[in-house]
Amino acid sequence: MRIICKLLLLSIFFMSLFSCEKIVDIDLRSIEPRLVIDASITEFSPCVVLLTKTQAFRDNGPSEKISGAVIELSDEDGYTEILKESRGNPGAYTSLVQGVANKKYFLKVKVGDDVYEASATIPEVIHIEEAYIYEIKAGSGSWYSPSFIFQDPEGIANYYYTILYVNGNPMKSIYLDSDEFRDGLRIHKILFFNRSDNHDNDLETGDNIKIEFQSLDKGMYTYYKSLFSVAADGGTNPLTNFSRNVLGCFKAFNTSFIEYNVSGDIIYPGN
Repeated sequence: MRIICKLLLLSIFFMSLFSCEKIVDIDLRSIEPRLVIDASITEFSPCVVLLTKTQAFRDNGPSEKISGAVIELSDEDGYTEILKESRGNPGAYTSLVQGVANKKYFLKVKVGDDVYEASATIPEVIHIEEAYIYEIKAGSGSWYSPSFIFQDPEGIANYYYTILYVNGNPMKSIYLDSDEFRDGLRIHKILFFNRSDNHDNDLETGDNIKIEFQSLDKGMYTYYKSLFSVAADGGTNPLTNFSRNVLGCFKAFNTSFIEYNVSGDIIYPGN
């Protein structure tokens, strides 16, 4: 049963890529389908909402897409619009307006007679100042881990999620954290490398490294943290920022990138 739960939750999470928190109870014994709202907005990009329903575990067909929903996006300045559903991709809805940093957005999703509401604020982008390779030593051996430096804004609660790519391939390791106890500091972030993510290969000179550094809204951070906890047998259900019993999240974030190759002049040995 734990394995089934992991697969279901991870499938929900990878479909995307707290004024209100609600614990979602996932009952795998029930065949009743559940609505999944995968909504996101980021700076300079429109709001995108994908509506699907969960399936029975043994159902290998595509997820049911929810067409004909009414989705309203508004912001704190009074702007309102109804998202348009894609003609070629049923269940996918997109706004005309593009996201603005530090602005709060409100999302209302109406499916039949049911209405689901959530809000989220797009954080400021946090730029990567510098990147390097950190050599971790253990006994007589050592291995490389990508690392980078950024300045955490002072006096603001910040939440971060980092995605690591090696030679174009995303790694499975989870790098999720906050600035608790590090507010306002210049932070050296080490992405401790797991060779099993890279076909059991350590990093080598010449490997291409790409780092995607996301600054998250608190609701998105809480959702990810609880989702990863479930996947790791943490014994807790994922938290949604929607107002009703639904799977998914309204995610607001901002992103910076850096790309470089592993080379001797950027490798720094640890103590």
